Amino acid sequence: MKSMSRAKITNGEPMQFDDTRSNDPAGRAIRNWRSQQRAMLWALLSLRRVTRRALRSSIKPDFAWLRKLTTYVERYPENIHQPNEDHLLFSPIATREPALARTIARLRRDHAAMKGYGNRLRGALACWEQGDPSASRLAAALAEDYARFCERHCRSERRELLPAAERLLANSEWLKVGQACEAAADLLATSRNDRERTVALMRMQ
Repeated sequence: MKSMSRAKITNGEPMQFDDTRSNDPAGRAIRNWRSQQRAMLWALLSLRRVTRRALRSSIKPDFAWLRKLTTYVERYPENIHQPNEDHLLFSPIATREPALARTIARLRRDHAAMKGYGNRLRGALACWEQGDPSASRLAAALAEDYARFCERHCRSERRELLPAAERLLANSEWLKVGQACEAAADLLATSRNDRERTVALMRMQ
C-alpha cells in the first residue's frame, strides 16, 4: 500500500490531512481515525488557549465552556477512541510485528498517562472555579502539558504505527476500525472546521 502523508503541527495548530485513499476500507478508516486525532487536539489546544489567557489576564475563564471541553475529551478520546485503538490497532500489530512491541507498549502507557492528565486537569479546574488561588496556575500548566503530550503521541502513532497498520491489517480489519470510528458518533471529529466544532461542542449534552 502507498504510505499516507503525515500531518504536521504548525504554531500549535493541526494542519489538514491529505487523504489520498479515501475510497477503500483502509483509506476511509484512516481518514476517520485522523479526524478523531484532529478533534482531540482541537479540544486540548482550546483548553490551553483559554486557561493561558485567563491566567495572563487574571480574569476568570468561562468555566462552563471549559467543562464542555474536558467532558468531550473524557467521553470520546479517553473512553472511546483510545480503547478502540488498543483493541483494533495495537493488539493485531503487536501479534504480527514483535519488533514493534516496545513501541506499542509505550503508546499504551501514553493512553494511561493521558487519562491521568485529564483527571488532574478536571480536578484543577474544579478547584479554580471554587476559588482556590493556586489552582489557576496548575490548571494552565496541566492544559499546556496535556496538549504537548497529545501532539507527541499522535505524531508517534502516525510515524511509527500507521505504516505497520497499512502493511499488516486486512481490509476486513480496516472495516472494523472504520465502523468503530463511525459508531462513536463524535460530532467534533466529523466537523469540517473550527466553527462547526464549536457549534457541535455547544450542543453536546
